[in-house]
Amino acid sequence: MASTRIKIWDSFIRIYHWLMVVLIPALWWTAEEGYMERHQQLAVLLGSLLITRIGWGIWGSESARFSQFVRHPQHAFQHFRELRHGQYQPGRTHNPAGGWFVLVLLLLVLMQFSSGLFASDDIFFDGPLHALVAADTGDLITDLHKLNFNFILAAVGLHVLAILVYRWRGVKLLEAMLHGYVESHKPAPELRHGIIALIVAVVLTGALWWLL
Repeated sequence: MASTRIKIWDSFIRIYHWLMVVLIPALWWTAEEGYMERHQQLAVLLGSLLITRIGWGIWGSESARFSQFVRHPQHAFQHFRELRHGQYQPGRTHNPAGGWFVLVLLLLVLMQFSSGLFASDDIFFDGPLHALVAADTGDLITDLHKLNFNFILAAVGLHVLAILVYRWRGVKLLEAMLHGYVESHKPAPELRHGIIALIVAVVLTGALWWLL
């Protein structure tokens, strides 16, 4: 079957992806420079996007649903064999290996956001929920918050390496996340209007800002 150009990523998924590219280094920089009020503002935005992405993974566009791309690990190994032999063709969503990576990255960022709510630098800044835990627990969560960021950096580095490897193999992952289209022999997935998720994210940002 001949390949055709199909759209697999809605506007929310693409905007979410690129906002994460900006937010993660911005959060690191504001923490390093001691701009903790700005750090918390950016964290609220990140948390809103993250919660919306998880919801979109349940009821959003077909290609964004976890049920479509989180598959048995044996499919990931089969995917790597196809990629090595030049037999892989982009499909309607993340490939089986990429699907697991998306899940891991989501969990890492969720852990970073959640731990930040209870973290403290013991000098100028306490997370909005820090007072709810004992001092020793708060210190442990703060250490976890710092350590987990290293795992996020490692995951981001692996992601960049994967983009380069796939590009070497002729698969343009980066371009697809810009315009949403791939060349595939499979039918296009059912997409929902990304504006719905963007509105949800904006509402969540306001709600979290008010609560925290």
